[in-house]
Amino acid sequence: MGRTGTGPLPPGEARQEFLEQQPTYWLKRCYQSLRRTVEARLRDWNLTLSQRDVLLALYEEGPLDLTALRERSGLEQSSLSRLVDTLARRGLVDVAPGADRRVRVASLTPAGCDLLLQTPGSTALGGALMVEGLSAEERTELVRLLRACSINLERQERD
Repeated sequence: MGRTGTGPLPPGEARQEFLEQQPTYWLKRCYQSLRRTVEARLRDWNLTLSQRDVLLALYEEGPLDLTALRERSGLEQSSLSRLVDTLARRGLVDVAPGADRRVRVASLTPAGCDLLLQTPGSTALGGALMVEGLSAEERTELVRLLRACSINLERQERD
């Protein structure tokens, strides 16, 4: 299925032609563009996408210890701690010691809930733009293919 050598091709036309045939290249470009679009639109609420994701996780699941929140968010522990501390200083999240005092538990405050409910999700902020011009059948096929790719990768993670 294409090139099997190690390392990147040298810069130039051949490398660009190779990349443009790779789903990973387009998936990464799409994700980066979507993230930039969503981040720019969330500035109206003084939020980043990661901050909104943390507020959403606490809204959906209730109080979570920072380890569970890290696993849910995919952020590194130090990044998550800084993010949660920022949200706490803004009064959007409460942080308290857990049953084990070494564990910190974050919970959504009423102000955090209010702000979250004011902010549109990623689909409204950029996802609709991403699929603009695609037919309903093409959007369905895109979802089917991305789901299949995710299942393949998740299967590899478990094995």
